[in-house]
This record gives sequence, structure tokens and C-alpha cells, in this order.
Amino acid sequence: MKKGIALIAMLALAVVMLSGCNLIGYDEELDGAQVVAKVNDTEITKAEWLAARDYLASYYQQYMQQYFGYTLELTEEDLESYGESALEQLIESQVIADKLVELGFDPLGEEDAAEVESYADSTMSFYKMLMRYQNYPDLETVEEEAARLQEEALIAATADEAQESVEPAEPVATITDAQLEEMLENDLNAVGYSRDYFVQSRTISVQQEQLKDYATKDVAVSDDEVKAEFDSRVAAQKESFDATPALYAQYMNNGTDCYYVPAGYRGVKNLLIKISSEKSSEISDLSSAVSTAQSTIDDAQSQLDELSAEDTSAYDEETLAGYEAQVAALEEQIASAQETLTGSQAQLEETTLAAYAEIEATAQEVLDRALAGEDFDALLEEFGEDTGMNSEPNKSRGYLVCEGLSLYEQSFQDAAMALEQVGDVSAELVKTSYGYHILQYATDVAEGEVEYTDEIKTDIHDEMLADAQDAAYDAAITQWVSEANVTTYPKVMK
Repeated sequence: MKKGIALIAMLALAVVMLSGCNLIGYDEELDGAQVVAKVNDTEITKAEWLAARDYLASYYQQYMQQYFGYTLELTEEDLESYGESALEQLIESQVIADKLVELGFDPLGEEDAAEVESYADSTMSFYKMLMRYQNYPDLETVEEEAARLQEEALIAATADEAQESVEPAEPVATITDAQLEEMLENDLNAVGYSRDYFVQSRTISVQQEQLKDYATKDVAVSDDEVKAEFDSRVAAQKESFDATPALYAQYMNNGTDCYYVPAGYRGVKNLLIKISSEKSSEISDLSSAVSTAQSTIDDAQSQLDELSAEDTSAYDEETLAGYEAQVAALEEQIASAQETLTGSQAQLEETTLAAYAEIEATAQEVLDRALAGEDFDALLEEFGEDTGMNSEPNKSRGYLVCEGLSLYEQSFQDAAMALEQVGDVSAELVKTSYGYHILQYATDVAEGEVEYTDEIKTDIHDEMLADAQDAAYDAAITQWVSEANVTTYPKVMK
């Protein structure tokens, strides 16, 4: 009997083991408390790692959706990759935290801590103000109402000195300053903002600045290195701009620093007499109507062509009737759109002619005065309506123009390059979609590398120093991580 009982017990144990211990329940909290890595004396738990991994995955999903309209479906390989990145970031963050303590940057010193507290107070006040204007634009507190009513009563009494007393208006406010303050704090907390949040974020920022200053204290960039970088940029742009001169104007218009000027550039001043804003708006609306009607015609005609290519010989009566109805509907749609197109085109032509007619006399008068020798800059100041000519360098130099440039409307480009000598003014009005232009060949832009000024030297130095400091800081972090006592437990992360 005893042998039988023992055998049954062994069989039962075997069943439990073979079933993968299904009798043991899953404890999420216990599982999350497992250690996935240990950095020096600090443990990183599975729950912390999973939260970091899921945050990274969610961030990239939102990024793809927002900027590319693509829904990213995560695979097991994706999650594994995000998990590896998350662990690296957690380890690095802990190494940095330990380094802050080691170097005496954590906790903050008294002065820095006071600055953080002040920052948190001012930031919190600012966000409360924004939240109030957003959520309670018409709310007046009891205290604010009392002050307003008292001021209004005083003004009324002063205005009528014969009146012995002025009855104050009946107060209606029910929310006190303290209650509003609590409401605003709750609203901010709901979107993740609190004073503690601002203290924490500012503390991290200050400590990171301190740590970076420590890691980069010996980083420097010499004058020779700056000059070598300038020469390198000149050589690179010379190669690009000589091959494609139009790039220079594109760089300049985009605000990109240029260190070399290719041959063939001139400055052309533009005195624009604009089409009225009213007529410009009408032209824009009519142009849109023309475009829409033409698009409707093209789409309907494409569908009609496809239908026309169908073999209808085998269609039954009902199918054929549907086919013919579809063809008729498309033909009607084309006819209606064509009517709209014809009418809009006629209106557009009429409106455009009227728009230029309104400004032609003024434009011609200004052109005649310019050709008669009047000061072009004075005429530009009096009549010019191109805001791009109001600021430097365009104001003194004019717009950059060279052969083959496609930045401007063709009529403007052709007229600008037709001017033969510096000081020449266009012999006729130049017509573009903006209105009438009167152009002056203002200057030739000297070819070659730009002057190596103190400003350029400082700008390049600051760029190089920032890059060198970033590289040194990244290298320091890599070194600190390699020197830290780090142990990982990959099996726990399965």
C-alpha cells in the first residue's frame, strides 16, 4: 500500500513538472521586481526596463505616424531592438547619476538649488497664467471682483462730487483666489506639469551642464584650426558653386553662410508697383476655379475613356443601361465643368487686364522718371512695394542674379540679365504675376573667397568648439560606462 501511495505521488509530481508548472500563478509585481542589470551598487528592475522599452517603441510609432503618416506595426525583432536601446540608456543614465554624486554635483549647491527653486516658481506661474487664459478666460475671483467694484465706485463718486455716496454693485463672483489657484494646479497636473516636475527637470539640466563643463574643461580650438576650417569651407564651396553657380543664390536666400562667390553674379534692385490686394485675391480665386474645373474635366475624361474601351456586346439590358447612365453622367459632368472653365477663364483674363491697367500709369510715370535720371533709391523709397528690398543686403546690393537662375519669374530673370552696365535701368516695364517691375543694375558681385573677418572667425570658432565639446562629452560618457561595474541578466529580459 505504501509503495502504491509513493508511486501516485511521484506521478503527480511528474505531471506538474511536465505541464510547465501551470499550477503556479503569474505575479506581475514579482516579475517586474526581477533585476535586469546592476550598475555599481544600483539595480535596474525589469519593470523599469519594460517601461523604458515601451516608451521608446511608442515614441517611434508616434514619430512615424506624425511625420510620415505611417502606422508602424512592431515585430518581436523591433521590441528586442528597442529593449537593447532602452537597457543601454538606463545603464548610461545610472552611470551619469553615480558620476554626479562622485563629483559633488548631486545634490546641487546652495546657489544652484536656489536658482532651480526660482525657476520652478516662475515657470509654474507662467503656465498657470496660460492655463487660466485657456480654460477660464472670463472668470473673475471674489477678490478681483471686490477690487474692481471698489475702483468703479470710487471713479463714479469722483465724477459726481455732489453725490454723497455711491451704491456699489452687487457682487456675483463665487471662486476665491485660493480656489482658482487649486483649479489651475489640478489642470496643470492633468497634463503632466507640477512644481516638482519643473524642479526635477531644471535640476537635471543644471547637473548635465555641470557635468559637461567638467568633461570638456580642457577642450579648445586654436586660431590655426579655425583658419584651416575656413579654407576648407572656401574650397568646398568653390567646387560646388563653380560647377553650379545657382547654388550660391540659393544658399544666400536660405541664410546659409557662404565663404566663396562664383563668377557672373550681379545685384539688381527691384522697384515693384504691385497689383492691388483686392485684385490679387480675385485673380487667385479665379485661378483656383480654373484649375479645379480643368482637373474635373481631366478626371472625368479619363474615366470616360476607360468606359469607351469596354466591350459592351455581351452586356444584358440592365448592365447596358447602367453603363450608358454612367457615360451620360460623366459627359454631363464634363460639360458642366467646361462651362465653369470657360467662364472662369474669361473672368480671369478680364480681371487680370483690369489689375494691370490700375497700376500701369503710375508704373510708367516712375519708369520715365528713373530713365530721366532721377535717383533710383529715392524713387524706390517713395514708390517701391517689394518688402524684400527694405532690409540689407538687398537694400544696398539688390537681388542676386546670374545666368541660368530659376529663383525668379522668367520675365524678371531675362530683364535683369539684359541690363548691360552698372547703373542701367530697364527700358520697359517688366511684367510678372506681382505687378510691374522697374529694375536697376546696382552692382557686380566680386568673385572669390569672402573676407576672413573677425565675425566669421568667431562664428566658425564657436561652431567648432561646440562640436568638439559634444564629442568630448560623448567620449567621456562612453569611458565612464566602460569603467563602471555593470552586470546584465539577459535571461530575465525574455
